[in-house]
Amino acid sequence: MKYNYTGISPKTIELLSLNRYNDSKAFYEEHKKELKEGATVPMRQLVLDLSDILCDMDPLMDTDPTYIVSRIRCDTRRTKNKLLYRENLWVMLRRNKFQYPFAPFYWFEFKPGAYAYGLGLWTARPVQFDEVRKLILKEPKRWLNAVEAAEKAGLDYACDEFYKKDRIPGAPAELQMYLNAKNAVFCTWKTDMETIATTKIVDDMRKMLKTSRPMYEFLIEAYDNAFNEGLINADYYKR
Repeated sequence: MKYNYTGISPKTIELLSLNRYNDSKAFYEEHKKELKEGATVPMRQLVLDLSDILCDMDPLMDTDPTYIVSRIRCDTRRTKNKLLYRENLWVMLRRNKFQYPFAPFYWFEFKPGAYAYGLGLWTARPVQFDEVRKLILKEPKRWLNAVEAAEKAGLDYACDEFYKKDRIPGAPAELQMYLNAKNAVFCTWKTDMETIATTKIVDDMRKMLKTSRPMYEFLIEAYDNAFNEGLINADYYKR
């Protein structure tokens, strides 16, 4: 299969780091074309190479590469960190964030020395995650099968926020870790940077998407339940 992806080279990653280090509009403008062609364009190409699988998985998936790849220039309006440029880039593979805020998502990210990809669900209101808990309790075998699918896809359960007390006392022990979580994250970090310089990362991502699909389908069903019940504010990003 022929891909669009042309790779992100060590030279490009080094230039991103230098750009962040200089933190200078003049330096950025001087190297803007190199940065775009070496980093932004390949990230957009990656989206194109994954779009068929993503849209088959969820017809509402937003695969417009122009809007879902992060920018090199930071938005410093609402943060204490006033550095103008970043050395890491990412792409969020999900439904349109304005129409479906906080929908489950896949992502790919790279930074100097490492890259990551995975699947997750973050929420704006804790009550949204209750729908995940309800579905886990309703279909525990399906959930555990979905967890197994994510693990087979090479993704580790990486949630780092849990309630101190059991949310569902008396639930089966093998479910408690998931029921007590505040979000759901399955991901992997890798350091073999030569992979993202070639189309191997596309092959890896496509395999991961296909294998972890049961988990996405589980999370998007819970999300749709919350959305239809009015638990998600569709105007969140319009504030």
